[in-house]
Amino acid sequence: MSRSRRRGSAVPVLVLCVAVVAGTWLLLPKVNGGYGDRTGDPDARATVQHVVDGDTLYLMLDGERTRVRLLNVDAPEISRPDQPGECFGRQAAEFLAKKLPKGAEVELQFDAERLDQYGRTLAALSHGGEFINGALVASGHATAMKVEPNVRFYGQLRDAQRQAQQIEAGMFDPANGCG
Repeated sequence: MSRSRRRGSAVPVLVLCVAVVAGTWLLLPKVNGGYGDRTGDPDARATVQHVVDGDTLYLMLDGERTRVRLLNVDAPEISRPDQPGECFGRQAAEFLAKKLPKGAEVELQFDAERLDQYGRTLAALSHGGEFINGALVASGHATAMKVEPNVRFYGQLRDAQRQAQQIEAGMFDPANGCG
């Protein structure tokens, strides 16, 4: 095999290795400001009951079953009897369910408004030291969403989304057909 041919075949492998390392780096908790970081002292603690979709779940909070919508995160919709699902919706819901299985203990942080227009509690979640909202966006399973006045986590999530887009993670991967 010629020397130039061997060098040419190594380039795709090197690119793949760099992408895997970069993607893993985004998903792991960091000590100083990474996307997987805990965001600070919790405002509340709760137990996961079940995941509804990629950005909504039920928690047992203060002894009550509470529907929670993740702050500053927008995941694609899953299919429902009255509407078709969006591309990568099922994968986003599965990702969240894997991160937060039933019975998992989570920490919640709130922003300016505690409830949305549908009566859902708005919160950022951490589990085992990992910022779940950030993990969803950094992995390309959701996008950053700004809804005034709740912008506490938006900047961090916007940066995570840019990184996910650059490495074509999750829904940003052209091979998945979501584009």
